[in-house]
Amino acid sequence: MTLQWTSTMIGKETRIFRGKLIVGLLKRNLWKDDAYGELDGYMVRFKTTGFWNRKTAILDIEGVKQLGHIEYNFWKTSAVITYEDRSCNWAFDSWMRKSWKIVGGQDQAVYSKPSVWKNKGDIEVDNMSPVMVLAGLFVYGYFQKAAAAAVAST
Repeated sequence: MTLQWTSTMIGKETRIFRGKLIVGLLKRNLWKDDAYGELDGYMVRFKTTGFWNRKTAILDIEGVKQLGHIEYNFWKTSAVITYEDRSCNWAFDSWMRKSWKIVGGQDQAVYSKPSVWKNKGDIEVDNMSPVMVLAGLFVYGYFQKAAAAAVAST
């Protein structure tokens, strides 16, 4: 299944489409690495904690029950996403960061952008949970924000 995504310039809101029909949304907090999202009826929150060892909890929409978590490897710009006791690996496919993917066994979601400068692209989903698809966009935004902060501090 192919989905399309488009994001605002600063990445605060990402909309997910199937053709012309909006099927999902990911809204980020501008000041924190937190967000909430919905895709195909699955509604979750992402809450990031820690300073040196950052970790994101995947929570139900009320923010009460933990459904999974995301662990980052900042130096390799990769992550492990665990949702309902199933783990998948997240990584960029290219050094230009125009494509990235989540892989867990036979299941995968491949994200792509037409260029470095555009905040939109496609998602090719092959048996991946909607929550994992949302998490793939969340992790991408997390690393984009970290890269922007690193450039701004130099």
